[in-house]
Amino acid sequence: MADFGLSKWYLDCVTDAGEVYVLYSAALRWGSFCLNYSSILEAAGGAVSERHSLRALPEPRLTGESLVWRPKPLRVDGEWKADSAGLRSTIFSSDAGAVEWHCLMPRAHARIGLRKGWGYAERLVMNIVPWNLPLRTLRWGRFLCGRESVVWIDWCGEFARTLVYRNGQPVGALSVEDTQIALADGSRLTMDRSLVIREGPLGLAPFCKVPGIRDSLPARLLGVVECKWRSKARLLDSEGQTSDGWAIHEKVEWPR
Repeated sequence: MADFGLSKWYLDCVTDAGEVYVLYSAALRWGSFCLNYSSILEAAGGAVSERHSLRALPEPRLTGESLVWRPKPLRVDGEWKADSAGLRSTIFSSDAGAVEWHCLMPRAHARIGLRKGWGYAERLVMNIVPWNLPLRTLRWGRFLCGRESVVWIDWCGEFARTLVYRNGQPVGALSVEDTQIALADGSRLTMDRSLVIREGPLGLAPFCKVPGIRDSLPARLLGVVECKWRSKARLLDSEGQTSDGWAIHEKVEWPR
């Protein structure tokens, strides 16, 4: 599986009213096989909907501190303007390959059409097939408000690693759970999981429409399940100050 590569962009925006827009742009290479995937997941007015495309669309375009993505087949006009410096880390590395994480915008002023809010942008690049990752559970998320940001990645399994950044600075984590994160600096982030925006098997349905691909995917990958939430969230710092905002976070579980 040496000839494998995946580049995946993740972009989001949550308005003050809690409307959610989550966008993906991915390009996969597996030997001689290439596949592109783009989607937008919307949660507004109590309804959740998703549109996707398997066409080769232009990637998001980053120019200075501004990122723009306008994939016409998805009817999306999105723009993100950085409000903080980016973050970068090699999350996992072995003889089989590596997972490179580049959080381009931990916090950004975002716009989807006429909707505006706080947004986030990252790009993940990996050359190791995902079903070979030594993972059992992955928790990922971001919390944003006017004066605070928290970003976290928590890998559990044969390989374990936890990354948490508060306002762009690394901070230790005492615990990372679905409803709360306790940080070593004495602060605590709580999340109410008030809206499930995706739940069930990993979003492979669009890929499986390609003739023959489902039979090529290992059972371990087909058994991966995810749950993604939008939460009302509150950060309580060590001095008793509170900051309220929105979090998007998820839990992904690999079969044993």
